Amino acid sequence: MDIKAQISAEYILLVGFILVIVLIFASYVGEQNELNSVMTAAKQGASDALAELSFSDRSLQPVRVLDMTLTGNQNKTIQIRLSRTISEANKNFVRNRSLVSIQQLGYTREDNAIVTGRFRFNVTITP
Repeated sequence: MDIKAQISAEYILLVGFILVIVLIFASYVGEQNELNSVMTAAKQGASDALAELSFSDRSLQPVRVLDMTLTGNQNKTIQIRLSRTISEANKNFVRNRSLVSIQQLGYTREDNAIVTGRFRFNVTITP
């Protein structure tokens, strides 16, 4: 048996094993990256909308995003919780701005949801 052939076979097996591990982790990392970027875009859109509302309506008390939760499997719901209660029209404005912000990541919008390759995201606003 040739020593060079043995080293080449071991090298190919090692590289193949490493490639399999990278591919397994890549799918998990890709999914988490998508979720993180969508959540960040939703929060940024909601914060921008609330800032715009506070500048355009001086009677509106300052409102901020307290926290966000993500629920669901394939159909995910992003629930944005605000520090104060706002009118239904303002809730729709904040939800729409969040959806637009997510859409700007390059995903498609269908009605009041964003569809990605893996998930369908809905956004709800709660006081």
